[in-house]
Amino acid sequence: AEVSTQSTGWPEIRNTLRAWRKENIRCSDKTVELGEYALQHYSASLGNEKWAVYEQVCIAALDMCPAKMKLVNKCIQVLSEQFPSSLRVSMLEGLKFEYLKKWDAALEMYDGMIEYEPTFPAPYKRKVAIFKAQNKIVDAVNELNKYLGTFSCDHESWLELADIYTTQQNYTKALFCVEEVLLQYPHNHLYHQRYADILFTLGGKENLEMSCKYYSKAAELNPGNVRALF
Repeated sequence: AEVSTQSTGWPEIRNTLRAWRKENIRCSDKTVELGEYALQHYSASLGNEKWAVYEQVCIAALDMCPAKMKLVNKCIQVLSEQFPSSLRVSMLEGLKFEYLKKWDAALEMYDGMIEYEPTFPAPYKRKVAIFKAQNKIVDAVNELNKYLGTFSCDHESWLELADIYTTQQNYTKALFCVEEVLLQYPHNHLYHQRYADILFTLGGKENLEMSCKYYSKAAELNPGNVRALF
């Protein structure tokens, strides 16, 4: 059933917001509605959880800008006053700059965060997103390689880098990226299929023979993988 401030009691509103945070559900309009209501009417009942709700509402409000920019600024101001040195609050500032297409300000914000805490992954990823939005593919590749030099177990970033190399027709480097993923997830049929696809695209007798082996492995791991079968 749809949750609303008119038909739902406070416990269900709180539990819904908690569940959406835990499961990373991006239901921006309802999050703003429920979150604003909770903060206005049940701030004391939320206790320290209200700071997480402010952050949740801020991210949802960014999805609804420009209509909700005033709310975004309010959330960031409240959180900045409570947590003046928080990297998470700085991330919200950076996301706001991105929405406003103030790329240089966002990059400066993220560079400062990386310098302050090099092991915090989020600003690296946002820099990649900015470079891709600006179609600065070389910068995006460089930033991803820099990031993966520190966070080598991030399989999603390896796949993202493989995608970029594939679009640039740099298939040898794309293969290397998927190899890194296969080392982490050797039993995932989709990654075997992905590796086979790139080998097939490269062509040549040796690559085609190797691609058949990886397609076979993908089909063995998941007999329902029709692409691997054909």
